Amino acid sequence: MSDIASHIPEFGYDERVMICRKQIEKAVYQFIASTKVDGCDPAEIAMAIADIADDYILLLAQKRNLTH
Repeated sequence: MSDIASHIPEFGYDERVMICRKQIEKAVYQFIASTKVDGCDPAEIAMAIADIADDYILLLAQKRNLTH
């Protein structure tokens, strides 16, 4: 049996982020469109998600710094 991993190209960070985005983008759009929050329009919901994602990135970076 051949080693499958040897046939998988290595991607840089930018390529991995693009692949990830492509896989989740439709679901995120659907989530934003289907989420109903009193007094919030879809743009505000998207901004709230972006803020939450930014906070999460900072949390992950903080955890990473604590373990290194």
